[in-house]
Amino acid sequence: MTIRIGLLGASNIAPTAVIAPSADWDQIEVAAVAARESRRGQQYAQDHGIKRVFDSYQELIADPNIDVVYVATPASLHGTWTRRALEAGKHVLVEKPFTANAAEAEAIREAAEKTGHVVMEAMHSLYHPLWSEAADIISSGEIGEVTEARANFEVPIMDRSDIRWNPALGGGALMDLGVYPLTLVKFLFGDLELQSAEAKDIDGVDYFLQGCFRTEGGAPVTIVTQMDEAAASGPGTEEQILTVKGTEGTLTLDTFVHPQNGGELRVTTPSGSRVSHAEGLSSYSLMLGALVQAIEGGVPVPTDPEAAVDIMKDIDALYRLAGLEPRQPTLS
Repeated sequence: MTIRIGLLGASNIAPTAVIAPSADWDQIEVAAVAARESRRGQQYAQDHGIKRVFDSYQELIADPNIDVVYVATPASLHGTWTRRALEAGKHVLVEKPFTANAAEAEAIREAAEKTGHVVMEAMHSLYHPLWSEAADIISSGEIGEVTEARANFEVPIMDRSDIRWNPALGGGALMDLGVYPLTLVKFLFGDLELQSAEAKDIDGVDYFLQGCFRTEGGAPVTIVTQMDEAAASGPGTEEQILTVKGTEGTLTLDTFVHPQNGGELRVTTPSGSRVSHAEGLSSYSLMLGALVQAIEGGVPVPTDPEAAVDIMKDIDALYRLAGLEPRQPTLS
């Protein structure tokens, strides 16, 4: 069986997230692309060896020769086109954040349940084994009882014309970047109680946001995300690191968003330190492998609509507590 993927949007992320890693799976073919500008779509297809180009998103999702729609539009359009793809009988791989807000995520969850089609949020990092290894170490008690955790993802996005600086398109540091550390700490610690949130914004777009939670055991957990000039160490750099302190040691996971790019998991206890490095397939490739298994064998995925609703509820709550409004969907 060949699973034919149609790209909704001639996006910058698709070559990394779908086109290149699809080569690792014989079952997957990136078969088509649709762009809002026909000339851009034609050039994109030529650059990436894609055979078919559609002049509109609607034409692509209506084509019977497309099995999966990859939604890589601006965030405010994710829900709209995921719903339309489901209505057209397609499976969907949708970029993060899943939708504009939790209410829209719940509507997509209901639509997915009615159709029975696979819907996955493209939270690729979660599929990498370094995340599971970190979870296993924490749950094993190797570093003792968790006393504190912190996860940062900071990237300087200097171009203010970038869609991530546009509130109408679902922009904001939390939506684009902070969803990763938020997903990570929930993956590691389960249900978290939100304590406080602080944001810095320009015209309603958060360029800095810090959220403070507590685990069921009472340990403080902090996520930090930033995309202005002060992020990381400046232009061209980024910071993505998790630190978990315990009564018997410390765990750090460096490069947790893109583990294949030098990811390192270090555990330090009184008996010494040990390090695990990322090996094997990339997080993007492993995500596509999970998509294949879900479509061909009905294997559940951890980034399904149920999980996405949970994340979007936390995003909405963080915004509100920080004095900002949750994002709103674009309907067309």
